[in-house]
Amino acid sequence: MKYLIAVADGAADLPLCPQGTPLHYAHTPCMDTLSVRSRLGRTCLIPSGCAAGTLPALLTLLGAPKEACSSSRAALEAFGLNAPLTDHAAFRCNLISMRDGCIFAHDGGGMSQYEADTLTASLSDALGDDAHRFISGTTYRSFLLRKGAACIDSPAPDTLLGQPAEAHLPSDTDLRRLFYAAQKVLSTHPINTKRCADGKPPINAIWFWGGGTLPNLPAFPARTGMQGSAVGGVPLVHGIAKAMGLSVVSVPHADGTLYTNWEGKAYAALDALEQSDFVLVHAEAPDEAGHSGSFRDKVTAIEYFDQRLLAPLMEGLAARYPEHRILILPDHPTPVSLRCHTTAPVPWMLYDSRTHQAGSAFEENEMLPLFDGTRLLDLLLERISL
Repeated sequence: MKYLIAVADGAADLPLCPQGTPLHYAHTPCMDTLSVRSRLGRTCLIPSGCAAGTLPALLTLLGAPKEACSSSRAALEAFGLNAPLTDHAAFRCNLISMRDGCIFAHDGGGMSQYEADTLTASLSDALGDDAHRFISGTTYRSFLLRKGAACIDSPAPDTLLGQPAEAHLPSDTDLRRLFYAAQKVLSTHPINTKRCADGKPPINAIWFWGGGTLPNLPAFPARTGMQGSAVGGVPLVHGIAKAMGLSVVSVPHADGTLYTNWEGKAYAALDALEQSDFVLVHAEAPDEAGHSGSFRDKVTAIEYFDQRLLAPLMEGLAARYPEHRILILPDHPTPVSLRCHTTAPVPWMLYDSRTHQAGSAFEENEMLPLFDGTRLLDLLLERISL
């Protein structure tokens, strides 16, 4: 038996208009076929007292205890990039766009990997020293590695859109110094000169958040008695996988955007199942579209998830691993009207190739039964039943 979890990050939403949510409106023939033969429900993967986000959601989904869900996001992401964390704390250092002193775009308004790498290298040249190292991640997700204390009290920038940056700066004087110094480095950078000429927002500031040191997470093999793998395009997924003893599967050109290598993720997951009985497949693009406030892009991301990732994945499973169970769900909502994460319940469906359930449409539906998110892994792995 092969077991899979497919996460459409942030795909759940709130009703916006007559056509319904992006998940309802999107053309999803693969999920439509699966859902009428699956068991469906709702769940919340965010433990009480935790801020909504992928970190606590994925840790809950993979069976980590609640106390692990407050782990340092930046340290796990940097760990996923193989950054040297010995004697260093890690901070997320988003490359952002500011307008009139307010945070305009948590992702700088969108950028290429070349732009992100070049800007991060410029920050490292200007501001780096023996105690501070700037490293590039995937697109806007850069990092600061710093010797010394890891305390940071500023929230994620996607929760501060339209708000004055100075009102939410960290109390750490060193990080505040770097925030202002970085603006001087970025303001006249040739990349931003070109972006402005092209009508794009300048990537004119950085934002520190999610700081901490690498946590000690429970090992997935010890928790489940099986080996597993993770396929994703963002450092957080790789870091969580490594920290929990899952094999990390790297996919060329998988970057967490709408233009990620969707099919490559599907084929990589199928190949990973030759070595293990469990694989997590994560797609970031619906979440990014929610943060940008684009209904159209979110619909497209969900359609790509369905037609370019799930469809070849299910076809390959049928051909290579006829007996399989797959859990499909968002990790949390990222409503396009709010442009940030929420803790509202999300829909899930569990398809078992050996059985035919009397399912329904896979979408936000308050009539679906609410199921404890901490038990979903055991439900998938047939340790418990409904």
